[in-house]
Amino acid sequence: MGDLWQAARENVCKEDLIDDSRFESIVLDVIGTLPPEKDGERQPGDIENLLSLCKMKLELMEVKAKEVEKTDPDGPIRKLKIFIEKAEGAILEKVNFVDQATDLPAHRGLIQKFAKRAVDKPRVKVFTTNYDLCVEEAASRLSVVLVDGFSHSAEQRFNRDHFQHDVVRRQPSGTKADYIDGVFHLYKLHGSIDWRRRGDGVVIRSRASDPALKPVLIYPRSTKYQEAFEIPYLDMFAAFQAALREPDTALLIAGFGFADDHISAPIWSALESNLSLRLILVDPSFIPAVKLDAYPAPDHLLDVGLPTRKYQNRMARLVAEGDPRVTLLNGRFEDLVDAIPAITGESDRQRLQMRLDQIRDAAV
Repeated sequence: MGDLWQAARENVCKEDLIDDSRFESIVLDVIGTLPPEKDGERQPGDIENLLSLCKMKLELMEVKAKEVEKTDPDGPIRKLKIFIEKAEGAILEKVNFVDQATDLPAHRGLIQKFAKRAVDKPRVKVFTTNYDLCVEEAASRLSVVLVDGFSHSAEQRFNRDHFQHDVVRRQPSGTKADYIDGVFHLYKLHGSIDWRRRGDGVVIRSRASDPALKPVLIYPRSTKYQEAFEIPYLDMFAAFQAALREPDTALLIAGFGFADDHISAPIWSALESNLSLRLILVDPSFIPAVKLDAYPAPDHLLDVGLPTRKYQNRMARLVAEGDPRVTLLNGRFEDLVDAIPAITGESDRQRLQMRLDQIRDAAV
């Protein structure tokens, strides 16, 4: 989040050759104070709080303003709108970092392990709040099919009904159809950098910078809960809540800080009501690094402290009370992928894909 603050400041002040006064004046106006300095440099602030207050101030100004004040190119309303647009544009550019050369070992490892899941079981569902294309790029390299709600037409359009579709292999000489392995459902809860909304409201997949196409992202601000009730986010959250209510469901969480109550609350609600739910929560902050260095024995990984986030704290207390459904692990996303056991019994097609991958890696 600190990187996003810095990116927003640089984009807003791109034309200022002297200082960051344009950015800092808005921060002072909406927040009242600037972040503290350290070693002569201004520290990053809370970008979510800044954008939230900017949106609130803009709404209040537009309610009281006359029509001529709303359209004044040099007026405070227009200046604040430009500030928000530039800050959000910087965020969009900052998370657009994935290309064909990006190394994605953890994402690739996760997909490889779950791709071996038996085809007669429900498809693995991946939910993410990230906007980037890490999952899509890793899946593409592994020739894995992602069902993400978009059509397979020339202009890919979002339609919730596409989540009900599946992929089968059908022999030309017969009528029998077999489900193919390695198919995932991907739900991007806060949108994606390659989603755009047309003027008629239809969401398509595009990375064009056409001003007529609006990026479909829930930017970091306090109104995320309200925005989650819009299409297509509503369909994503509905699928997330439905998955949590399914019997014998395992939920693995990594890289989520439980700062978003509209996601944290359904998880806690599921723990309260779904007795067959299994939750594995991975976070690097459960045990201080000093303690891990002093006591490297595996048994000490279960010595979980109480986090400060409300819902994390509740889950840690469930563990302390002996709830066997919840497991807290000290680690990162990469550590979770390493800890997931590899499912044995690859199909002939999976073994072929692994051999081809080894040949490609050797040729690089």
